[in-house]
Amino acid sequence: MSMEEQDFPEAVLVTEAGPQWLRAEVERLTRELRETTHEKIQAAEYGLAVLEEKQQLKQRFDELEMEYETVRQELDQLKEAFGQAYSTHRKVAADGESREESLILESASKEALYQQKVLELQNELRQAKASLSSAQAESDRLSALALDMREAPDETADGLLRDLLPDLD
Repeated sequence: MSMEEQDFPEAVLVTEAGPQWLRAEVERLTRELRETTHEKIQAAEYGLAVLEEKQQLKQRFDELEMEYETVRQELDQLKEAFGQAYSTHRKVAADGESREESLILESASKEALYQQKVLELQNELRQAKASLSSAQAESDRLSALALDMREAPDETADGLLRDLLPDLD
């Protein structure tokens, strides 16, 4: 056995295996490459879907935040109006007490409605924040996974895919 044959015994085995084994090995490697490429494409598509969902959630979050701010401003204005109405009520109690009471009741009713709306918007805002945070975490995880898959050899990519697949079930 020559020095090269001693250093690389696999080379001797490959040359002795024959062309049929080499064709089969090339086909197997081609199949594995195709599968790995397909899995990487699927991971990338999933990552894009997560990014789109994240963008939609962010847009919804921004809309809810704007609506919340509008309702909050209306509530502040209503509180101010309520305070003014109450003050006016004290000054003109003698000549229009029943009219003033109905105005106060109406203001209180509106304030209660706005308070309820603010609470509902706060809940929606919290839910949107939680969804946005979850989508961001998933996006970060998938980005890291995609980076690992690009940098890792096929064996490591297979391990990463095995780790990913249970998450997708």
